[in-house]
Amino acid sequence: MGEEITEERIVGLATRLFAGLGYDLTSLETIADAAGASVREIVGLTGGKRELYLRVMDRVTAAKYARIEETVGRAGDGRAAAHVFADAFLDFYVEHPEFMALWIHRQVSDAAEIDEIEDRYARPVLRLVARKIGHEAPEGFGAYPLMGVVIWSAIGFLGSGILAPGHGMLYADDPAAVEIFRSLLHTTVDRILGPGAAPPPGGAQPR
Repeated sequence: MGEEITEERIVGLATRLFAGLGYDLTSLETIADAAGASVREIVGLTGGKRELYLRVMDRVTAAKYARIEETVGRAGDGRAAAHVFADAFLDFYVEHPEFMALWIHRQVSDAAEIDEIEDRYARPVLRLVARKIGHEAPEGFGAYPLMGVVIWSAIGFLGSGILAPGHGMLYADDPAAVEIFRSLLHTTVDRILGPGAAPPPGGAQPR
């Protein structure tokens, strides 16, 4: 007897398929085949493909928002918040590479017709952190560009790795590589923020 066809199971399967293939290449038939269900059952539980994708993004973003709200909320304001955000963002996606894959697909225009994704899911997280960084961001630069540098850098590392000293590459599935990149990320944040007390090694707060 196969597994029960539940909404939670379908959203989990869709998350893995959208992460692996992208929205555009994942059909409802593919999801139904993976679930051992009919397309009609999938639509009845979750709506159409667009609605299912939005449910996946809802789930991903709720988990990320909770993590960042908790960790950044414990940090001080300004510089400390910027460093804790860098740690929280990096650690969340190291732990959930399938969630990062969804955003990497977006970078190559996957699901381009669903144009509200960034405003609906990325902006609230950034607004939360921007309030904590506040006046610490350099004049004429601002909190949002600072967070953008953190995000773009982390996405590059998580998706492509970084050059290893001497030869080869370092990737995010290697804990030692993550710590090397973390140090580089904190250095980048400090260079943007300018003179000030640097956080202790490994970030501004315990992770």
